[in-house]
Amino acid sequence: MTGYLPSTRRRITAVAVAATCGLLVACASSSGTTSSGSGDQTSATASTPSGSSTSSAAATPSESSVPLSDTYPNSLVVLGHSGTTGYNSDPTKPDTDATANSWATGDNPAVNSVYLRLLALNPAVRGHSTNVGLDGSTVDDLDGEIDRALAVSPLPDLFLIQTVDNDIGCNGTDKDNYAPFRSTLVAAMRTISAGAPKAAILVVSSPWATVANYTEVISHIPALKSDYSGQGLCDPFDVSGHPQPAGQHAQAVIIRRYLQEVSSACKAVPACRYDGGALHRMKITAKDITPDGNHLSVAGQAKQAALEWDVLALDG
Repeated sequence: MTGYLPSTRRRITAVAVAATCGLLVACASSSGTTSSGSGDQTSATASTPSGSSTSSAAATPSESSVPLSDTYPNSLVVLGHSGTTGYNSDPTKPDTDATANSWATGDNPAVNSVYLRLLALNPAVRGHSTNVGLDGSTVDDLDGEIDRALAVSPLPDLFLIQTVDNDIGCNGTDKDNYAPFRSTLVAAMRTISAGAPKAAILVVSSPWATVANYTEVISHIPALKSDYSGQGLCDPFDVSGHPQPAGQHAQAVIIRRYLQEVSSACKAVPACRYDGGALHRMKITAKDITPDGNHLSVAGQAKQAALEWDVLALDG
């Protein structure tokens, strides 16, 4: 799941570490066939089991003959938690992944994902969009996802990783987790660079929305307001449902520290770019979140796709 969890407001969206080629303007992916996938999905009803890797439909013979681009990524992959899988964004199939709605690799036109925007510029990327996100995962789970990503053919030259949310404890232990979190993230990105030396990496600043913005939105949704009321360190409302400034402040400080570690980790890896807090500053409304309050709806996924696309600046 993604989002601010009751009593901790841990939003398991995903820090998107996007290894992007066009970002650095130099990426030719290796040749080969794409991994088997679910096929192009253009509706919000397509979903895949939690934790499974998915890719868009394999290229047809005529598409395979499209020359690879020297300017844009020819293959992309997203790694991270349920913020990458479109979890709970299909109202007809609640509590399941809906990878067609992923801001990163989905093919629902209503989202207009990074993949679809890239496809409009580079036909060679068709069929080479893979999602290895794992619901509920933490930075410690990136190694396994990276193994799957590096096994994709053609080798991705754009990696998107979204993490952080599930690493937040809001229970007094976070101060001891900042340094290990950074070290693990650096090691993960170095593994990407070693296995895909031509790939670039973009890290997104999950969780989406500031504490103030998120708290204001759910204050008008009784069920969510009740879920996030309590006596926990990061609870935005007290047990009576009144605003709890101390909880909101604690949560904001903890998130800011994790994002500082993300920024620092990215600076340690030449191929990496950080979105500079853009996702965390993304303003949401009630229409942008799913009923659980922890994930982005199709509208929210579309907002994130547009925002991260601007960060990548692949269209000049």
